[in-house]
Amino acid sequence: MRCFVALWPDPAARARLAALTAEQQARFPQARPMRTENLHLTLAFIGELDEPQARAVAQAVAGIDSLPFDWTLDRIGAFARAQVLWAGGPRSEALEALAARARATLDALAIHFDRKPFVAHVTLLRDLPRAQANKAVQPIAPPLLWHAARPVLLRSATEAGRLRYVEVAPPRG
Repeated sequence: MRCFVALWPDPAARARLAALTAEQQARFPQARPMRTENLHLTLAFIGELDEPQARAVAQAVAGIDSLPFDWTLDRIGAFARAQVLWAGGPRSEALEALAARARATLDALAIHFDRKPFVAHVTLLRDLPRAQANKAVQPIAPPLLWHAARPVLLRSATEAGRLRYVEVAPPRG
Protein backbone atom coordinates (compact mmCIF):
# COMPACT_ATOMS: atom_id res chain seq x y z
CA MET A 1 0.00 0.00 0.00
CA ARG A 2 1.20 3.55 -0.79
CA CYS A 3 1.75 5.34 2.54
CA PHE A 4 2.75 8.69 4.01
CA VAL A 5 2.87 10.39 7.41
CA ALA A 6 0.50 13.36 7.52
CA LEU A 7 -1.66 15.74 9.47
CA TRP A 8 -5.39 15.99 8.90
CA PRO A 9 -6.84 19.50 9.10
CA ASP A 10 -9.24 20.32 11.89
CA PRO A 11 -12.89 20.71 10.73
CA ALA A 12 -12.77 24.52 10.42
CA ALA A 13 -9.50 24.42 8.48
CA ARG A 14 -10.86 21.66 6.22
CA ALA A 15 -13.93 23.79 5.42
CA ARG A 16 -11.76 26.82 4.57
CA LEU A 17 -9.41 24.68 2.48
CA ALA A 18 -12.39 23.25 0.59
CA ALA A 19 -13.63 26.78 -0.14
CA LEU A 20 -10.14 27.81 -1.27
CA THR A 21 -9.96 24.76 -3.53
CA ALA A 22 -13.25 25.74 -5.17
CA GLU A 23 -12.08 29.35 -5.60
CA GLN A 24 -8.81 28.26 -7.13
CA GLN A 25 -10.49 25.79 -9.43
CA ALA A 26 -12.64 28.64 -10.73
CA ARG A 27 -9.38 30.49 -11.53
CA PHE A 28 -7.80 27.41 -13.13
CA PRO A 29 -10.69 25.29 -14.47
CA GLN A 30 -8.43 22.91 -16.38
CA ALA A 31 -6.71 21.81 -13.13
CA ARG A 32 -7.98 18.89 -11.06
CA PRO A 33 -9.17 19.73 -7.50
CA MET A 34 -8.29 17.67 -4.46
CA ARG A 35 -11.32 16.04 -2.88
CA THR A 36 -12.21 17.71 0.42
CA GLU A 37 -11.83 14.50 2.42
CA ASN A 38 -8.28 14.04 1.04
CA LEU A 39 -6.91 17.46 2.03
CA HIS A 40 -3.87 16.95 4.27
CA LEU A 41 -0.32 18.06 5.03
CA THR A 42 2.37 15.47 4.24
CA LEU A 43 5.19 15.27 6.80
CA ALA A 44 7.02 12.38 5.09
CA PHE A 45 6.17 10.43 1.92
CA ILE A 46 7.06 6.76 2.24
CA GLY A 47 5.66 4.90 -0.76
CA GLU A 48 4.93 1.19 -0.74
CA LEU A 49 4.63 -0.75 2.53
CA ASP A 50 3.10 -4.15 3.13
CA GLU A 51 0.35 -4.41 5.74
CA PRO A 52 2.51 -5.58 8.68
CA GLN A 53 5.05 -2.80 8.00
CA ALA A 54 2.28 -0.22 7.68
CA ARG A 55 0.72 -1.26 11.00
CA ALA A 56 4.12 -1.09 12.74
CA VAL A 57 4.75 2.37 11.27
CA ALA A 58 1.24 3.49 12.27
CA GLN A 59 1.95 2.39 15.84
CA ALA A 60 5.26 4.25 15.92
CA VAL A 61 3.71 7.39 14.40
CA ALA A 62 0.94 7.27 17.01
CA GLY A 63 3.66 7.43 19.66
CA ILE A 64 5.32 10.57 18.30
CA ASP A 65 5.42 13.24 20.98
CA SER A 66 3.35 16.10 19.63
CA LEU A 67 1.73 18.97 21.48
CA PRO A 68 -1.12 20.67 19.65
CA PHE A 69 -0.11 23.87 17.86
CA ASP A 70 -1.50 26.29 15.29
CA TRP A 71 -0.25 26.67 11.74
CA THR A 72 -1.20 29.75 9.72
CA LEU A 73 -1.70 29.48 5.96
CA ASP A 74 -1.59 32.89 4.33
CA ARG A 75 -0.77 32.37 0.65
CA ILE A 76 -1.50 30.39 -2.48
CA GLY A 77 1.46 29.29 -4.57
CA ALA A 78 2.44 26.71 -7.17
CA PHE A 79 5.11 24.16 -7.94
CA ALA A 80 5.28 24.63 -11.70
CA ARG A 81 7.32 21.52 -12.40
CA ALA A 82 4.97 19.29 -10.38
CA GLN A 83 1.92 21.16 -11.74
CA VAL A 84 0.54 21.62 -8.22
CA LEU A 85 -1.26 24.62 -6.74
CA TRP A 86 -0.95 24.79 -2.95
CA ALA A 87 -1.82 26.71 0.20
CA GLY A 88 0.96 27.44 2.67
CA GLY A 89 2.31 29.89 5.17
CA PRO A 90 5.36 31.27 6.92
CA ARG A 91 7.93 29.02 8.53
CA SER A 92 6.58 27.21 11.60
CA GLU A 93 9.16 25.87 14.04
CA ALA A 94 6.56 23.58 15.66
CA LEU A 95 5.57 22.12 12.29
CA GLU A 96 9.17 21.66 11.15
CA ALA A 97 10.02 19.98 14.46
CA LEU A 98 7.06 17.61 14.05
CA ALA A 99 8.17 16.70 10.51
CA ALA A 100 11.70 16.07 11.83
CA ARG A 101 10.32 13.78 14.58
CA ALA A 102 8.22 11.89 12.03
CA ARG A 103 11.24 11.40 9.77
CA ALA A 104 13.43 10.35 12.73
CA THR A 105 10.77 7.78 13.65
CA LEU A 106 10.91 6.35 10.13
CA ASP A 107 14.71 6.25 10.29
CA ALA A 108 14.56 4.37 13.61
CA LEU A 109 12.33 1.77 11.92
CA ALA A 110 14.64 1.62 8.85
CA ILE A 111 11.72 2.70 6.65
CA HIS A 112 12.81 4.36 3.41
CA PHE A 113 11.07 7.65 2.62
CA ASP A 114 11.43 10.59 0.25
CA ARG A 115 14.25 12.69 1.67
CA LYS A 116 13.40 15.89 -0.18
CA PRO A 117 13.46 18.83 2.22
CA PHE A 118 10.18 19.33 4.06
CA VAL A 119 8.11 22.11 2.48
CA ALA A 120 4.89 22.75 4.41
CA HIS A 121 2.01 23.00 1.96
CA VAL A 122 -1.44 21.61 1.26
CA THR A 123 -2.13 20.59 -2.32
CA LEU A 124 -5.36 22.14 -3.57
CA LEU A 125 -5.15 21.47 -7.34
CA ARG A 126 -3.22 19.02 -9.51
CA ASP A 127 -2.45 19.22 -13.24
CA LEU A 128 -2.06 23.00 -13.11
CA PRO A 129 -0.74 24.06 -16.52
CA ARG A 130 2.91 25.02 -16.06
CA ALA A 131 2.39 28.22 -18.01
CA GLN A 132 -0.15 29.37 -15.41
CA ALA A 133 1.94 28.65 -12.32
CA ASN A 134 3.32 32.20 -12.21
CA LYS A 135 -0.28 33.52 -12.04
CA ALA A 136 -1.11 31.36 -9.03
CA VAL A 137 0.52 33.37 -6.24
CA GLN A 138 -1.92 35.34 -4.12
CA PRO A 139 -2.61 35.97 -0.43
CA ILE A 140 -5.20 34.08 1.59
CA ALA A 141 -7.28 36.74 3.28
CA PRO A 142 -8.02 36.41 6.06
CA PRO A 143 -5.30 33.86 6.78
CA LEU A 144 -6.44 30.33 7.53
CA LEU A 145 -5.69 28.91 10.97
CA TRP A 146 -5.07 25.15 11.22
CA HIS A 147 -5.15 23.64 14.71
CA ALA A 148 -2.61 20.83 14.27
CA ALA A 149 -3.00 17.70 16.34
CA ARG A 150 -1.29 14.33 16.09
CA PRO A 151 0.34 12.88 12.98
CA VAL A 152 -1.10 9.74 11.38
CA LEU A 153 -0.04 7.20 8.78
CA LEU A 154 -2.25 7.42 5.70
CA ARG A 155 -2.53 5.07 2.77
CA SER A 156 -3.94 5.59 -0.70
CA ALA A 157 -7.03 3.51 -1.44
CA THR A 158 -9.35 3.36 -4.41
CA GLU A 159 -13.00 3.21 -3.48
CA ALA A 160 -15.71 3.23 -6.14
CA GLY A 161 -13.08 4.27 -8.67
CA ARG A 162 -11.98 7.30 -6.63
CA LEU A 163 -8.75 7.87 -4.74
CA ARG A 164 -9.18 8.27 -0.99
CA TYR A 165 -6.63 8.66 1.81
CA VAL A 166 -7.35 6.34 4.71
CA GLU A 167 -5.75 6.21 8.15
CA VAL A 168 -3.80 3.00 8.83
CA ALA A 169 -4.79 1.49 12.17
CA PRO A 170 -1.96 0.41 14.47
CA PRO A 171 -2.04 -3.21 15.65
CA ARG A 172 -4.37 -3.90 18.54
CA GLY A 173 -3.04 -5.03 21.83
